[in-house]
Amino acid sequence: MDEYLLLLLNQTLATPWLDVFFAWISQHTFFSTPLLLLVLVFFAWRFGKDGVKFWFITILLITLGDQLGVLLKDLTAQARPCAALGDTVRQVNTVFSINCSRRLNGMPSNHALNFFIFATFSAYVLRWRSWCWSFGILAALVALSRVYLGVHYPSQILAGAALGTGLGLLAGWWGMSRLALVQRIAQSSNKSD
Repeated sequence: MDEYLLLLLNQTLATPWLDVFFAWISQHTFFSTPLLLLVLVFFAWRFGKDGVKFWFITILLITLGDQLGVLLKDLTAQARPCAALGDTVRQVNTVFSINCSRRLNGMPSNHALNFFIFATFSAYVLRWRSWCWSFGILAALVALSRVYLGVHYPSQILAGAALGTGLGLLAGWWGMSRLALVQRIAQSSNKSD
């Protein structure tokens, strides 16, 4: 089933504009980094100095999640489809060229893990404001892009998304009960809406 869903997305639903779109949102340099800078500007505008501090907390969570993902990849040693299936997986050649990663292990997907940590933590702390849903939709699209590009199996994406969601909820719960900064962000979010 895992391979079937991968090939369905990677080959059957393939179109040139989806190639460019999914390759773009899967990039660190051209998508993730500019997005994080825009979120910093938004949080600073919306919550002032507390928003900047909150942004740094989310970066710390993403960094910790990324390291956990790397550790789990080494422990599970489950191959990526682009490595395991070879020429069966369609390689996308666009201006945002995606190739099989230098790290051939793929369980879990760090892209999914990191985006779901950010989306879940932000939504939990900011009390599911309407604009928080856009973070969740974006996380789902980034996760989907990794299957479409043939870099991860759907099960690897689901593992990353589940782990990221769990860590985001845990960090949000812990932050709400322990950190005054997170409590101030949540309160100012409640007042402004």
